Amino acid sequence: MKKIFRIVLSIVALLFASQAPALTDRAHLEKWCTHGSQVAAGRCIGYLLAAEDALSTAEVEGVRACVPRDVTLQQLHQALIEWLATHPDAAGETALGLVARAYAERFPCGK
Repeated sequence: MKKIFRIVLSIVALLFASQAPALTDRAHLEKWCTHGSQVAAGRCIGYLLAAEDALSTAEVEGVRACVPRDVTLQQLHQALIEWLATHPDAAGETALGLVARAYAERFPCGK
């Protein structure tokens, strides 16, 4: 009986929990992808590749991109940096959403 009560209580807690803010935002993304340290570059590369994987199977924050299989990491990085430079107003979104939008603009589906 205690086990069932704990399960029900956990479910209720999850239902009423507020959505946590994104762990990674534009400031982090720009720092990682433009800063000169190897640690920052490693974080940027990891994030870009993870975003590519996520977009290969589903939409991310309502955005779909069709990244070609033969795309290089340099092309992914360039797509993001150029997109961020031309969209300074896109500050309140998650980093994953920003990367998704950058990739969708550079690698749209159906074209």
